[in-house]
Amino acid sequence: MYSPLKHLLVVILLFCFSSFSYAADLTREIGLNIDKSSEPENFFEVGLGLNAFNRSIINVDDKEDLDIGITLIGSYNWHNFFVDFANQAPDSLVFGYTAYNRENWSFDVILTGPGSGLRKKENQVNFEGIEERDVNTMIGGRLTGYIGENVVQLTLKQGLTSRNGGAVASALIGRNWQIRNLNFHSIFALSFRQAKLNDYYYGVSEEEAARTNFAAYDGKSSLNFDSSIGLTYPISENVLLRAEVFFGSEFGYNESPLFSKQQDFYTGISSSISYVF
Repeated sequence: MYSPLKHLLVVILLFCFSSFSYAADLTREIGLNIDKSSEPENFFEVGLGLNAFNRSIINVDDKEDLDIGITLIGSYNWHNFFVDFANQAPDSLVFGYTAYNRENWSFDVILTGPGSGLRKKENQVNFEGIEERDVNTMIGGRLTGYIGENVVQLTLKQGLTSRNGGAVASALIGRNWQIRNLNFHSIFALSFRQAKLNDYYYGVSEEEAARTNFAAYDGKSSLNFDSSIGLTYPISENVLLRAEVFFGSEFGYNESPLFSKQQDFYTGISSSISYVF
């Protein structure tokens, strides 16, 4: 299992990967081929997931690339208001209001809650002298539409605090193919992060550099792509099997000295078995 600092990799890096940051209901919609004209569905899933990634690594002693853990995914909708949650996603909790929903297009106003950030492990010396970072609370808009067989989603979010109040913009396109009981899906996404946000998470100030072994570093704006291909198989009416492979880029921010392993591209696989309520 990941240490608290290794968990930073999952929380902060996935935070900037738009393929992980769309709402839980859209993820499920693509994966299960749900009718786009149907009303939003309230659901809750609990399961066991296995993830393995080969990517840049924050400077920690634990070098494990395999994570086994509980997955929790759900959505609750009431009079155009909704709450989406996915415990392994960067935006683990999303509050929103659907301000527009006509034919093939909808627009949501969203608020993402704070999550885990950089927290030093007890007796951990790697980040001694490095200030802790918090995941920012962000507000923004999300446009979702259907073009032919494809689902597209455009998101723009702005931080609400002065320290890490940068913006994140993302665009993704996804679609699925039904073959008997197997539902295959693919997603491709682009995400842009302002320099202020990257500098907050990955930058090393002159003061931090003076009291640590890290070199000073100023974060820059970054543009990255992410892609995934997966399948969903209903084992029974309430049990779902999912599997997915990932490929994307990490350049633009992994030059930070906080990374002990630096890669321009990442790969990964994941699988899970979930029970649907």
